Amino acid sequence: MQGSWFDLVLDIALAPALWLSSALALAYGVLFYGWRGGGWRQLGRDLVGGLVGFGLGQLAGMLSGASWLLIGQVQFLWGTLGAALGLVLRRRLWPR
Repeated sequence: MQGSWFDLVLDIALAPALWLSSALALAYGVLFYGWRGGGWRQLGRDLVGGLVGFGLGQLAGMLSGASWLLIGQVQFLWGTLGAALGLVLRRRLWPR
C-alpha cells in the first residue's frame, strides 16, 4: 500500500491522453498566436488560453458522453471547439 499514491501520480503523469491533449492545446495556441500575433506576452497568454479551453472542451465532451471523434480518450472535436472558444474569449477579455 505504500507505493499506491506514487503509482497513481505516475499513471496520471504518463497518460497518453494527457500528453496528446496538451500537445494539441499548445499547437492551437501557437497557431492562433501566429495568426493574430501581438508580442511575446500574447504568446504565453495564448498558450494558457489554448490549454484551459481544450481542457474545458475535453471535460464537456466527457460529461456529455459523446463517443464520436475520439482519439483514444481524447475528445478531439470538443477539445478543439473548447480551445477555439477559449482563445477567442481570452483575446476579448484580456487584450493586452
